[in-house]
Amino acid sequence: MPNGCDYNLIVIGGGHAGAEAAWAAANRLHPEFDGSGGAASGGAASGGATSGGGRVALVTMDPSKIGAMSCNPAIGGLAKGQMVREIDAMGGLMGLAADATGIQFRILNISKGPAVRGPRCQSDKYAYAREVQRLLATRRNLDILTGAVEDFIIEDGQCMGIVFNPNPQSPTPNPQPLRANATILTTGTFMRGLMHTGPSQTPGGRVGEAPAVGISAALTKLGFELGRLKTGTPPRLAAESIDFSNLELQPGDDDPTPFSEMTLRKPAGSFPATEQRPCWITHTTQAGHDLIRANLDRAPMYNGQIETAGPRYCPSIEDKVVRFADRNSHHVFLEPESLETNEIYCNGISTSLPADVQEQLVRMMPGCENAVILRHGYAVEYDMVWPHQIDATCMTKQVPGLFLAG
Repeated sequence: MPNGCDYNLIVIGGGHAGAEAAWAAANRLHPEFDGSGGAASGGAASGGATSGGGRVALVTMDPSKIGAMSCNPAIGGLAKGQMVREIDAMGGLMGLAADATGIQFRILNISKGPAVRGPRCQSDKYAYAREVQRLLATRRNLDILTGAVEDFIIEDGQCMGIVFNPNPQSPTPNPQPLRANATILTTGTFMRGLMHTGPSQTPGGRVGEAPAVGISAALTKLGFELGRLKTGTPPRLAAESIDFSNLELQPGDDDPTPFSEMTLRKPAGSFPATEQRPCWITHTTQAGHDLIRANLDRAPMYNGQIETAGPRYCPSIEDKVVRFADRNSHHVFLEPESLETNEIYCNGISTSLPADVQEQLVRMMPGCENAVILRHGYAVEYDMVWPHQIDATCMTKQVPGLFLAG
């Protein structure tokens, strides 16, 4: 390994960005790999690396959550679908994983011109994560390391690796240095993540998963300017508790289009690879909007509990009701999350309202009068690094060798 390093590259975080970074680096350091999950002609069989080349480490607090779809169980959509195709053109894995595990494929805006169409795939979220993990496992020059990052190794102003703690919950932690020529930070919503459902606050970047607390302090110590962002997720419903009989059916395309060019090369009839499922459309009601307005004092975004901004492309139902006061309903798309479970994703009512308000709101929607909520919606606040501190390569300007993504 050059310069006495343990790895050529360390990737921190195993979400979408971290998986792509690890995949790209493993392929780049072993050019005999093609981008399909195997090896190119003349390379190692079954994804095995030949001798030579470099090594990559992906550091995550829970390897079973690599590739997890935190919120919407879908890949692509308007604008986002083009990005997935671009990732595929550069040899990424998202399109491959989506094609292998999608349970509905649709081209949005198909009646309009090609420039505004958006490929979208409703994914089996559990199968998708397993497929991402399977693809990464084909790269034998990629090590998956379980643990938490406590600090960065800085030498002569350059990032030369991390201080890694493989046992963050231990009463006697034993952090150790891991050296690398470059480090990519892809922590998503986990840096000092805090989840909100009404007045209830739980530390974490995702339900049941602890936040990453050491990295923010390490970045601040290096002089980075941090901020806070907010995003949210809607409640999940039990499919058997919903009356779909009078709801508008939203099927997939009769002739589905895959994301990946490598899927197109496969034999005819091999795509789609899984059973296809429909979605359904319901809507919020005037009574539901009145309920939200009556409880804004209990909504974390409106009572001062959350002060950070959320993404414009994914407003909460509270935002919609306040900003579009003239509307008496909004579409809600009921989307199956998996072929393996009964979970239905309520696309359109992302919320951090208290659980009792969510129960009432959901049951005011047609078809959901007797719906059972499996998991309530919540908002999550998390730290981020303001992007003016990176250059066009995503490397930080003040600490060469440290890159930010995701």
